[in-house]
Amino acid sequence: MHVAGYIRVSTEQQKEEGSHENQREQLEEWAERNDHDIEMFEDIAISGQAEERDDYDELMERAEEFDAIVVRELSRFGRNLRRLLNDIHDLKERGVDFISLKDNIDTTTAQGKLLMQVIGAFNEFWANVARERANEMVQRRREEGLPLGRPKKLDKEQVAQVREWNESGLSYTTIAALVDQMYQIDVSRQTIYRYCSESSEEAQTTG
Repeated sequence: MHVAGYIRVSTEQQKEEGSHENQREQLEEWAERNDHDIEMFEDIAISGQAEERDDYDELMERAEEFDAIVVRELSRFGRNLRRLLNDIHDLKERGVDFISLKDNIDTTTAQGKLLMQVIGAFNEFWANVARERANEMVQRRREEGLPLGRPKKLDKEQVAQVREWNESGLSYTTIAALVDQMYQIDVSRQTIYRYCSESSEEAQTTG
């Protein structure tokens, strides 16, 4: 199995103490023990809540190159629970498994598949709520005679809505569908991910 290992340490002190090396050793030992090929991605001295994590962003962009992503523990992947579950669900939708060694989470196992079903159920619930709100807004725009054409990019208010959906735990694929339904703007899953990863001050464009 070809897997990606993700390593993150949040402070210079952890870096100096060798926390990233400890994580690397544990992931490499796990990969060797299970006869997996592993490619490492590392963000050093970066908070799990930070908007800019270069290796994390690269990993999520390239995720489909791997059979699974493995971390030492969930807190290394991210500290925002909703975002973390959203990303794990998004990986599963893309056919990529997720493994956390310390937390004993492995979506290749029966227990892991059950966890993904629970996450998926919550995701579907919030998606249904969001769709209802989107339909109400579209109907209101029709009643007010407002245009429903296809603009070329999202404005700040629309980007804020995308991020709100992301924070509620919706997958990027689901959000992209909602954007099309609500705003008649065709965006890819990768574009939604980019919107959710960028800081609010950055200019917003669709791709």
